[in-house]
Amino acid sequence: MDSNTSVLDTSTIAEKYGPLVSSICRRMIQNAEDAKDAAQEAWAEIIKGLPSFKGEAKLSTWIYTVTYHSVMHFCQKDKIYSTKFLRDYFHGDSLEVPYDIDYDKSLWIKEMCDKCLTGILHCLDRESRLAYLFRDVAQLSYEEIAVIMEQEPAAIRKTVSRSRKKLRNFLNNECVLFNPSGSCKCRMKNLVEDIMLPQEYQKLRRFVSRVNLYKESQSILPQKNYWISI
Repeated sequence: MDSNTSVLDTSTIAEKYGPLVSSICRRMIQNAEDAKDAAQEAWAEIIKGLPSFKGEAKLSTWIYTVTYHSVMHFCQKDKIYSTKFLRDYFHGDSLEVPYDIDYDKSLWIKEMCDKCLTGILHCLDRESRLAYLFRDVAQLSYEEIAVIMEQEPAAIRKTVSRSRKKLRNFLNNECVLFNPSGSCKCRMKNLVEDIMLPQEYQKLRRFVSRVNLYKESQSILPQKNYWISI
């Protein structure tokens, strides 16, 4: 058993793993309600299985294995988008700015960017997307991911490397936050000036340019923990 989990307290587990599991579900599944359902289904399975958990595997490995199966179940109806579809999506119709006086405009910018990051990930197939998230967001080792996904570590390493390259190519060709010469019309860009929050856009530009932008997004974009609401 993990040395720091000798007592399997559900509230501690929810606080430690809930945000990352929620983030993985949101990135894997475009529909927000389905993503929440996937995270909560995983939590229900974990609660049910905790009394019989013997510590034969790391607690994190077991939790992410349960998450893996839940996410893949909910992903069955989620589309795998072609790069062409994504390009058309990001060049789509203009967005409407929420002009409600009580609405947090800076939060709106972050929510829109969050949706874009999820959309971009859908240029990857489901297994590649999840392997990438386990490695670059959850920061799991290749060996641990291999156990979770029942593959060889070398295969996981290759999948993650290819995924990083594909994401970088897409961002470089499309995203004007990542590359000012990108071809995306960025439906947020023009609206940011309208709501006079260019500083928020610049914050997003800085984090998107970093090597591990999906990990960095955990600290700047809105976070959810679908486990504490159960």
